[in-house]
Amino acid sequence: MITGTRTGIGRSLAEHFLETGHDVIGCSRKPSAIDHPRYGHHQVDVTDLSQVKKMFRAVRKEHGHLDALINNAGTSTMNHFMTTPESVARDIFDVNFFAVLNCCREAVKLLRKSDEPSAAILNVSTIAVPWALEGHLAYSASKSAVEQLVRVMSKELSGFGVRVNAIGLPPVRTVLTRTVAQSHIDALIERQAIRRMCTTSDITGPVEFLIGRQSAFVTGETLFLGGVH
Repeated sequence: MITGTRTGIGRSLAEHFLETGHDVIGCSRKPSAIDHPRYGHHQVDVTDLSQVKKMFRAVRKEHGHLDALINNAGTSTMNHFMTTPESVARDIFDVNFFAVLNCCREAVKLLRKSDEPSAAILNVSTIAVPWALEGHLAYSASKSAVEQLVRVMSKELSGFGVRVNAIGLPPVRTVLTRTVAQSHIDALIERQAIRRMCTTSDITGPVEFLIGRQSAFVTGETLFLGGVH
């Protein structure tokens, strides 16, 4: 199951796993942009707990279990914290943290029923956390909370046979970065060890590893791409 599959990284991941023979469940606020016989879509607002619960009940009825959950849906804004309204900051936390927390809580009930030897949750973080990027206070704080969620949740779910990890992304060409000035993007790329823009194809391999059997002994970790440390 992948959240935020209408565009960008979520859609690319969904298409990748469909191509490799998996059944994929996706969701977004808008109708599906994917037409595939093994793809099921739910049109939901992940910040609405009642909608999230209804979606997972439907997944349980149709599939009975989940092997992996990828919490990809997220939002961002770039602004000085002094000019960021409280409502905007709260909206960012609602999508980036509380929706992730609620999806994890509901998904665990189905992940425990997986036949896989090590079911997995994968959350998405960002280089805005280790780099403490100016203009991204609310966004980086929400993702920092996600990384702490990963560390604690990995311990609390180990007894259930569920692993929890995160992937930390450098700038990727998506709708979230489309409005960011190219000079700002270029400055961030210059700080990476691999000095080029991250692509969706760069992400699929690490994601496949982190939710698959090859990483059965990996939990509580955040893997950053691009060489950002």
